Amino acid sequence: MTAWRDQWREFIQKTSYMRHLRERGISNDQFWREYEIYDEILELMGYPGRILDRISSLIHPGSTVLDIGAGTGAFSIPLSRIAGRVIALDPSEHQLQVLMRKAMGIDNIKAICDRWPDAEILERIDYTLAAYSLFHEDIEAFLRRMIDVSHSGVFIVFRAEPPDPLNDFAYGPKPHIDYRCLHSILKEMGHEFEVELFPRDYRLPIRYVLKQYRYSERSPEEIMDYLRSTGRLDDEMMVSFHSSDALLYTP
Repeated sequence: MTAWRDQWREFIQKTSYMRHLRERGISNDQFWREYEIYDEILELMGYPGRILDRISSLIHPGSTVLDIGAGTGAFSIPLSRIAGRVIALDPSEHQLQVLMRKAMGIDNIKAICDRWPDAEILERIDYTLAAYSLFHEDIEAFLRRMIDVSHSGVFIVFRAEPPDPLNDFAYGPKPHIDYRCLHSILKEMGHEFEVELFPRDYRLPIRYVLKQYRYSERSPEEIMDYLRSTGRLDDEMMVSFHSSDALLYTP
C-alpha cells in the first residue's frame, strides 16, 4: 500500500490545483471566482457526457446520492432528475452558489459547504460520487468513508490516461498518475471496483486554454507557439484535445 499511497500524496502535493491554493495563498472561492468560464469549458469539453449516462443507468430511482466535490452541478443537477435526493458537497461556497442558481426550481438538491471526509452527513446515503474531486492526501481515509456511508454503491471518476503534454510544457514535469493508482489502492483495501473508460475529443478557443493555464510561467505567446508546433492550434484559433475519463464503481 505504501508505494501507491506515496505516489498519490506526491501527486496531490505537486500537481493538483491545491498546490496553486497553497503557493498563492488563495482560498477555494478565490480560485473558482477567477475561473468564471468553468461551466462554459465543461460544456465545450463534452463533460461529463457518456459517463453521466452510465452512472444514471446504475442508480435506482428515488435513491439519495452524495456528490462529493459537486462544483457547479455537472452531475448533481442531472442526477436530481433520477434520484429522490442529491446532496451536493463542496468546499467552495462560490461553486455551490452557482450550482443552486442553476438548480433554481429543483427542490431535491441540498448544498453543503464542507470538505470530505470530515463533513458531517446525517442522512442515509445510497450512493456516493466523487468526480475529479479526490484532492486529499490521505486517500485511504477519503475512500474508506465513501464506502462506509454508501448503502448501494460508489462511483469514482478520474482520468484514464496521462495528462495532456501541454501540462508539462506549461508547468514543468510533474508526477503523473491515473485511475490505476486509485484502483490499486482500493484493491489493497479489499475492494474490487469495475472500470469503464470513456474517451472524449473536443476543441477549445485559445482564449479559454490560456485561462486554464493562467498560473503557468510560460507566456501566452509561448503556449500558442507550442500548440502551433504540435499541430493543435488551427487557423480559427481553436485547440484540439483528446482526453479519457475512467469510471470506477462497485458492481
